[in-house]
Amino acid sequence: CRRRGGPVTSPFIRRLLRSAVFLTITCSPVFLAPNWLFFLVVEVFILFALNEFLSLAETKGIVINRLLGLFFGGLLPFSFFFPSDSIILVIACLSFFLFNFHRRLREQALVSTSVTLFGVIYVAWFFSYLTKIKYLPQGSWWVFYTILLVKGGDAGAYFVGKSFGKMKLIEHVSPNKSVEGAIAGLVTTILLSFVSKLYLVHVDFLHLFILGTAVGILAQLGDLAESLIKRDVGVKDSGHIPGLGGVLDVLDSLILSAPFVYFYVTTFPGVLG
Repeated sequence: CRRRGGPVTSPFIRRLLRSAVFLTITCSPVFLAPNWLFFLVVEVFILFALNEFLSLAETKGIVINRLLGLFFGGLLPFSFFFPSDSIILVIACLSFFLFNFHRRLREQALVSTSVTLFGVIYVAWFFSYLTKIKYLPQGSWWVFYTILLVKGGDAGAYFVGKSFGKMKLIEHVSPNKSVEGAIAGLVTTILLSFVSKLYLVHVDFLHLFILGTAVGILAQLGDLAESLIKRDVGVKDSGHIPGLGGVLDVLDSLILSAPFVYFYVTTFPGVLG
């Protein structure tokens, strides 16, 4: 969120476009298509975003086995059907080490294995929880709830930060984000959570407040986390989709939020109805 100093122009339009494209692509299968189609949409997002993450790592000179990373990243969403998250990750870790047994790669064995495994966990495993949410009771509404809060909070943060932001949030990570924008994003998320009572009628306002607060914080942390990665490798966007940047740029604020929503609604009795 930038300092005050002009009208909200192309960057804001680009953020709105990102959100509109993502909402259209994901929410159409949420309500209008069978679960397997939504699963495939999530799978495509994961593979594209993970590929971008691995490309970012390669710009740092890190040797990455892209095929292995994408293979195991693509497997993780299937862990919903077969409870095998831990098995997939253990085999992935072993496979990455085997790849680095090659003598010429020994200097990068630790970094290569760690970064590739982190990408699989950070992008593929965390975002795959959106599929797990979809298969819950009233799962379509919970997916819509998660996306609405994250993208609505992002828009609120950017608009207020761009128009009124004066205090830098974490300048060395994301110099354009402001404290005013962060507060506005959190408030927007909480308000949208309360409004969601219209379709999540059985959920108490206390749960909606906790969920809205947590998602509002985690979404901004997810955005900052990706900004930290991009700043480290010296790029502005994770990809090169005209007007959107990259797929990882679109997903960043959902990556930490989706697992939290899943664990929260499955932990507390009565939230699922």
